[in-house]
Amino acid sequence: MDAEQTQWAAQLRETAATFAQALRADDDRVIRHRPAVGEWSAIEVMGHMVDKMRFWSGRVERIWHEERPSLPGYDQDAWVRDQAYQRGDPADLTARLRQGSEHFASLIAAVPSSALERAGIHAEFGPMTIRQCVQAVLESAPGHLAQLRAAQAAAPAS
Repeated sequence: MDAEQTQWAAQLRETAATFAQALRADDDRVIRHRPAVGEWSAIEVMGHMVDKMRFWSGRVERIWHEERPSLPGYDQDAWVRDQAYQRGDPADLTARLRQGSEHFASLIAAVPSSALERAGIHAEFGPMTIRQCVQAVLESAPGHLAQLRAAQAAAPAS
């Protein structure tokens, strides 16, 4: 494992901790407030991050073990809705995000650095390397964290 992979693994683990800290799990009304029609509540953003860790780590595993695998996309809004994250348990989703982040971090630590340029074919984005898959998750995390915080901040005062 090279220094870059060590940094990525640390960032993945930190992402879970940061989201867990940001979620105001003690205020059910705030975490379930949807700022507008079609927007996710904070708890739904948390669920989306659980999905993101699972889907992207699965893509990395496939690229590592298969020759140029097909990487299907998914409808993230439908997935969040179908998983009923709006009614999800904050403690459960926090634990699942930690587990998913830890799995992804451990996977990245195990991938030989020589495999980082192996690629799969993403249905929406075309060829993607392991490196790009990891970066996609890490680069999207700050935006999702801001989305989670904004959804909570938009909840009307009780």
